[in-house]
Amino acid sequence: MGSPSRDDGGSLEDIPVWGRSDVFPTKPVDTDYGLIDSQGAEHSACSESELIEKVANLGAGLNLVWTPEKDTLVVPESVPSLYKVLRKRQARFAASDASDGKRMCLVFGIAVVWFAFKEWTTNGESVRALFSSQLTGLAALLLLIFGLLPLYESWKTRRRLMNTEFGDVAREVPEALFDAWLQRCKVPVTYFLIGCLTLVGLAQFYIDRSFAGIEPSILRAGLLKLQALNYPDITDGDAGWRMFTAPLLHGNVLHLIMNAGGILYLGRRAESLARWPHLLIVFVCSAWVGGAASFYWIPDKIAVGSSGGLLGLLGFMLVFEKIHTRLVPRSAQRRLLAGVILMVIMGILGMSFIDNAAHAGGLFTGMIYAGVVFPKSTSFRRPRSIRRDKIVGWGMIILISTFTTWAIYKIIE
Repeated sequence: MGSPSRDDGGSLEDIPVWGRSDVFPTKPVDTDYGLIDSQGAEHSACSESELIEKVANLGAGLNLVWTPEKDTLVVPESVPSLYKVLRKRQARFAASDASDGKRMCLVFGIAVVWFAFKEWTTNGESVRALFSSQLTGLAALLLLIFGLLPLYESWKTRRRLMNTEFGDVAREVPEALFDAWLQRCKVPVTYFLIGCLTLVGLAQFYIDRSFAGIEPSILRAGLLKLQALNYPDITDGDAGWRMFTAPLLHGNVLHLIMNAGGILYLGRRAESLARWPHLLIVFVCSAWVGGAASFYWIPDKIAVGSSGGLLGLLGFMLVFEKIHTRLVPRSAQRRLLAGVILMVIMGILGMSFIDNAAHAGGLFTGMIYAGVVFPKSTSFRRPRSIRRDKIVGWGMIILISTFTTWAIYKIIE
């Protein structure tokens, strides 16, 4: 038997999986033109001009399109007749980002100044007090996420549009193919992990819903460290199992949503490219090492949250994609490096309430794991899971399920 072929006569084995024409479904047969938006809804068109009009007026994100030239759905960046309208959409979204960013910069900028002023006047005009203020740090963090980042993305898009021609949209095809393929990948293990965090979060919400101060759920299953000395019902022996339950808990709903969103993106990427066992192994090991780093380097603060595991996945994918040079488009790899830089900035702004020790421990654990387990490769193929990987992976599923159950039990008992 010969190797499967691609449209240009080459072998499908010499291109990455996201670049293969057979990874996208067959187009609808009732119309020659149409598109699928980011919500999965189909919009058919009778002609090329109508397709261009629909793309121009589409308020939602644009996913895939179909034309008479191909039997399958394709990314819009691969259709030359759409180049002009795609650039106009990018310019429109950049203007929207700039408008939203300016508004949020004003709102959260005022909040930063107000909280900083209050902290300065209340605590003896000390610069150290500014960095120890949680409200000031939180406002600065929100300013970065909802104000400065949209402004930066808008500026970057506008600058790129000014320095490129309409035909340069074709350069975006590899990244568009990768993103479209990634969104279509089935990632049950990633959803399993998010489901465990959600179940524990619901138990926390049920117990903490009418409580002010340090929430009971965190006292019962969080990583208390030296705080345990203030609670006679908690013994030093609790620290062992709390290292595994604390990553499943979160300080508030926003904390849970942000970590779950990060795990959804990085978990999908890890499960689709490096296979599911490594997703779980990296998450568990990074969360544990992150907890240990937090335990020894920040001994006077309670620790909860899956950020150590999340940063572990970020570090893992950063190194994994670097040593698998042909597996992911270079432009998509840059996003992970940008993610590391963003986490460093967030760690500085939120040092009063962000556990930087756990973040650093998790990040380096993921990076080391990828460098040790995976050899450098120039292959277009994704690595396969061997039997040993699957056995350890199932062990991680049992471990996570066990400590999810234990965390819920300790929270509601």
